[in-house]
Amino acid sequence: MASISTVAVLGAGNLGAQVAFRTAYFGFDTVSYDINEQALESARSRFQLIADNYRRDVEDVTEEKISAALGRITQTTSFQEVGEKADLVIEAVPERLDIKQSTYSELAKYLKPEALVVSNSSTLLPSDMAKYTGRPEKFMSYHFANGIHKNNIVELMPHPGTADETYKAIEDFAPKMGMVPILLHKEQPGYIINSLLVPWLKAAQELWVKGIAPVEVIDKTAMAITRSEGGKFAPFREMDLVGFTLFAGAYANSENPIEREFARRIKEDFIDKGFVGLETRHGFYTYDEDGNVLGLSEEAKKVYPDFEA
Repeated sequence: MASISTVAVLGAGNLGAQVAFRTAYFGFDTVSYDINEQALESARSRFQLIADNYRRDVEDVTEEKISAALGRITQTTSFQEVGEKADLVIEAVPERLDIKQSTYSELAKYLKPEALVVSNSSTLLPSDMAKYTGRPEKFMSYHFANGIHKNNIVELMPHPGTADETYKAIEDFAPKMGMVPILLHKEQPGYIINSLLVPWLKAAQELWVKGIAPVEVIDKTAMAITRSEGGKFAPFREMDLVGFTLFAGAYANSENPIEREFARRIKEDFIDKGFVGLETRHGFYTYDEDGNVLGLSEEAKKVYPDFEA
């Protein structure tokens, strides 16, 4: 198995940008891919915000390390450039199976024979994507939790066709980019993180959509029963951290009317105004430049008509 010196990250959104910055910060030449120049321009702003997060939260950070990390990142809209350079590709495109499958099919034309490919999917199974990569034995899932500079765990999940040496290579790589590998032995929708987290978030979403209680009351109750402070285990604070784009995309065409209504609200009342959560300092809560909560947002206080499924 070839060594990994250059990493490409497909998708430069909220999490993809974090992953790209992380690999660069730990010394890897990093190619950040997205579909057009506008997306790459947005990513450049994200990289600066991420750098500020490192300055605030990472103990041994220096300006030299920040500058070196930014200098290791190149941006591209070309799959050919990705394929020519990458020893490892980390896919972080939108959480839709058709988008991921078509992305892999196009990328496969350009990859080096020895290149490894992993997916950051949080819900989709690698076995549903593997054949599209053209190298199923060199493919598996590699799922990050949001805020990876603080939540530095990554879930490693193979599919039945993943080669043992691929799994071992990715396990060895994770600590080299400052991550703690969480090893899964079988495929599981939602992996470990989301198998635990998503039901918690969905319960809060249902309480809000049905008008059972407002955002602030649900979060305060959650913190009380988990004996947590500072927003830990507050589901709407967690949704701000994850970012609204994920929920809007995943729920928009759901068969579940609660999920569809949640997606409608966050799109019309938040995303369409440019508010996507902590990344924009404005979601269910508003935040200062250091990410500290200022208070409940006006949008989160909105009273909706009674919901009927």
